[in-house]
Amino acid sequence: MWTVVKSIFDLAAEQVRNLGMTFRLAIYDTQARNAHKYLGTLWEILDPLFQVLIYAVIFGGGFRTKAPVEGMPYFVWMSVGFSAWYLVNQGFSDTIRSMQDQIFMVRNVKFPVSILPSIRVVQVFPAVASISVVAAISMIVTGNFHPSLYWLQIVYYGIAALLMLFFLGIFSATINILIPDYDMIIRQVLRLTFFMSGILFQPEKGTFFNNLIYYSTKINPFYYIVNGWRETFLYQHWFWNSPASMMMFWLEILLFAIIGSHLYLKFKDQLIDFV
Repeated sequence: MWTVVKSIFDLAAEQVRNLGMTFRLAIYDTQARNAHKYLGTLWEILDPLFQVLIYAVIFGGGFRTKAPVEGMPYFVWMSVGFSAWYLVNQGFSDTIRSMQDQIFMVRNVKFPVSILPSIRVVQVFPAVASISVVAAISMIVTGNFHPSLYWLQIVYYGIAALLMLFFLGIFSATINILIPDYDMIIRQVLRLTFFMSGILFQPEKGTFFNNLIYYSTKINPFYYIVNGWRETFLYQHWFWNSPASMMMFWLEILLFAIIGSHLYLKFKDQLIDFV
């Protein structure tokens, strides 16, 4: 048991020690990936902004979806949740192929393979920041911008999201090298998860299908982060007021941390051979 705990803390410490390199490699990779585009890295910001605007037009306009908070514009409610969703969803989906696509960089530059998923997560930050700015502007314009002590708990939800992405990333990036079909399977799951994470509407009890979605959100770690973002900026609820959800979330993260760390440490010296 102590070996497992030590391996988890060693991996976490490895991220902290190599934080500077993680940011440098993230910036370099982003610039290289967008070098052939006329707008360059600006697309890293524009693409998610177009997404949030399209969802706002379709579901806030075409389907006349209403925010579950009385008197709050749908775009405000949706954009706050979407900023959290983009962080966890895009961050997670990008980490899946992180080792497979970038592991050969280790031969040219000496750094731990474990920071490859973290590089992908860092690359999502500009997009999340741009969506957050749009959400903040919409809150100000509509009179829903009310800074309070509750906003301080964004530190808790931010750390929770990053830990989730790291351990999910280590687990998924390793599995994806061992099982090549894993990437495609998870991408189909993420498409379904989008509609089951409370991004476009608040899950409620009702029919069998409604109940299925409602109870699925209770074990969905992505929903915990998305809902936490809204509880921080819109609902003004403290995170410790939902102990059952908090316990479920951290148990799931612990599970992925144990399995992911074990798999990575077991196969890390053979990953290049598998690729």
